Amino acid sequence: MGILSTSLGIGATCGGLYALRRWRENQWESCKTNRRLDGQVAVITGATSGLGKVLAEDLVNRGAVVVLACRNTTAAKEVAAEIKQQCPGALLDVVELDLSSLESVRKCANILLERYTQINILVCNAGVSIPPKMGIKTVEGYEINFGVNHLGHFLLTNLLVDRLIASAPSRIVIVSSKLHEQGSMDWEGFEGTKEFEGGKRGPNAAYCSSKLANVYFGIKLAEKLENRGVNVYTVCPGWNYTKLFRYSSVPFYSWIAIIPIAFWFMKPARIGVQTLIHCAVSEDTENETGLFYRDCKVYQTQANLKPKAINELWELSCKLCKVEWY
Repeated sequence: MGILSTSLGIGATCGGLYALRRWRENQWESCKTNRRLDGQVAVITGATSGLGKVLAEDLVNRGAVVVLACRNTTAAKEVAAEIKQQCPGALLDVVELDLSSLESVRKCANILLERYTQINILVCNAGVSIPPKMGIKTVEGYEINFGVNHLGHFLLTNLLVDRLIASAPSRIVIVSSKLHEQGSMDWEGFEGTKEFEGGKRGPNAAYCSSKLANVYFGIKLAEKLENRGVNVYTVCPGWNYTKLFRYSSVPFYSWIAIIPIAFWFMKPARIGVQTLIHCAVSEDTENETGLFYRDCKVYQTQANLKPKAINELWELSCKLCKVEWY
């Protein structure tokens, strides 16, 4: 009888927690548009799992041709096959892209320009969160979070921007994070000439600072593309169940301590992706550019955005990528 009572109690608790979690998920905003994208071409970086994969599924179901630009092309082809099985007739392509190598970025851009006469949507989604103490750098020797999360996307956008302009109206979505509010610009740390020290205290100040670089990039890019038919959106998808923090240095006992917080605040990818969809597709955002979004609406960042730093980041990025912008 005791065992039965215990089992019933556990069952009731689990059922209650499940119902509470479902209620919580229903409180998060979702993109309501049914807009079709037939004939449009969308390029998504980092689409083998998480937000990128779910976004690819959504855009394909809207009729878009979706290009998965990924480092692991084997995994990307498996994702493409899975999506095609779920959505017969889906149009997907896979192109290799290693954002930690500027040469790989150039090769990817060349392939995209050869294959597609138009590009309507570019989603800079791929990212890493690697503690600086691991000592990992890009092929060119730059700090890995800065190199992958910002610099690789900066170069890719530069190489594709003329095609996006020619395909106007077009959209560029840059995936950042609210954690950008904890970041700062450590120029020598970004370039890899000294150990990274930027940002407030935390296990990975370099990640937060790379997300601030995303925000600065979005602001300056929107300024550069004003009246060119290309809108720019910077997005915080929230805290999601993805592989992003697989290199986290947070101790196991700390993860146990945050389980209740994760239960309440962590989103599955199908919900976290909603703000990306909102910015990439929705009619509500088609006349907006240069803004930051969270939960499918404009978010006023608490970061101290510095115009001088925005310009300095742009100049540094051009120098490191060896490119010029009009």
